Amino acid sequence: MRLTICATFAAAIVLLTAGCGTQGGASRPAPRDTVKVFYVNPERFTDFTVQNRDVQNSQNVFTGEVMGALTPVMLSRFPGSRLTLRFRDIDLAGRRAPVRGRSVRIIRRSSPARLLFDYLLQDSSGRALASGSQKLVDTAPQTLADNPARSQAGRRESRMLERWLSSLSINR
Repeated sequence: MRLTICATFAAAIVLLTAGCGTQGGASRPAPRDTVKVFYVNPERFTDFTVQNRDVQNSQNVFTGEVMGALTPVMLSRFPGSRLTLRFRDIDLAGRRAPVRGRSVRIIRRSSPARLLFDYLLQDSSGRALASGSQKLVDTAPQTLADNPARSQAGRRESRMLERWLSSLSINR
């Protein structure tokens, strides 16, 4: 019985650490490790329904959009660093409305995107370069790219985050 428990424990450790390899020296994190996104109670967010999906699927779509937008900024402006975002509230741009039997997101100035998150930017040794809480409200003018039929889910929000990260002051 004891041998079975030890074998189960060892197998669990192998499974949990799979894919968590490290590189020698103080090297840069791989691009996929450059930006980490977490959600604190996403079921309570103001408006976090991406393309009529449930919370889990909305997280996946939104995370992909945010990582795709922020990773190039991180690699060019903060090479070797890591950014961790913990979203505490998300209110996506626009509001859902029925159009021709479907629910679509209509984007207007009266319903801008709002993001509330904590962030931590660390260098390759783990030293904090910047940290804090941030509330972003979208003030960018509406464009044709904001048409729900033409834009990707979360694109306005990821552009807001891109602008924020591009202007972030750090401690050196």
